[in-house]
Amino acid sequence: MGEKQQWSNDHLKCLLETCIEEIHTVGRKGLSLHKDSWNILGKVLKEKFGLDLTQKQMKNAYDNLKAKYVGWVYLKNKTGNIYNPQTNTFSLTNEEWEEFKKGHPKAASLKTVPLPFPELCAELFDGNTATGNCIIDIVCFSFMF
Repeated sequence: MGEKQQWSNDHLKCLLETCIEEIHTVGRKGLSLHKDSWNILGKVLKEKFGLDLTQKQMKNAYDNLKAKYVGWVYLKNKTGNIYNPQTNTFSLTNEEWEEFKKGHPKAASLKTVPLPFPELCAELFDGNTATGNCIIDIVCFSFMF
């Protein structure tokens, strides 16, 4: 224990898809998953990849993805055409990245590593993720346009 789990894109995709399936099946517990859903996620990751993870490790990965997604949405909705949809990356100056990191420290990796599976992240996190002044949903998007 104590060693940080390294998550490959395959692991993250499985986590996202399993969480989405669980939410469609049994719903959420607050902004997260029910205990039984975490157990199912653990079994799926063990069966597919041989990973033996604690609920805390899985929740950390979930929370980190959510934080990156919140930062990604923030940058994507910023004006100035800084988003490149072909590469899923952003063009900011070093100063802009430094300023971004102050408000979104867990999303700092977006400078060099694109958000994995943005469509799956949107399906999982939209509607229950705070992004500053509002929740990501239809109401929020109406303020952005």
